[in-house]
Amino acid sequence: MADYDPKTDVHVTAGPTTGGGGLYFIVGALAVAVLVGGYFMLGAPGLHSDVARAPDRNVNVTVEQPSVPAQAAPAPASPQRQQ
Repeated sequence: MADYDPKTDVHVTAGPTTGGGGLYFIVGALAVAVLVGGYFMLGAPGLHSDVARAPDRNVNVTVEQPSVPAQAAPAPASPQRQQ
């Protein structure tokens, strides 16, 4: 069997553990951006205030009939055949 010499003088120290706060902040910011964008893209209430509505004015239209009925137009003359 080959000689195995483990190095016992190597010391490994663990760095400070982080809770991933930066990652949570980025994911939260992206989620808020998507929600705000969807709110405005899908139609925020009150954003479209001039949607097809009837005007608030009262319009009165009166149509009067002519006193004498119109004369009927004469029938067009048919072409006569010469013999």
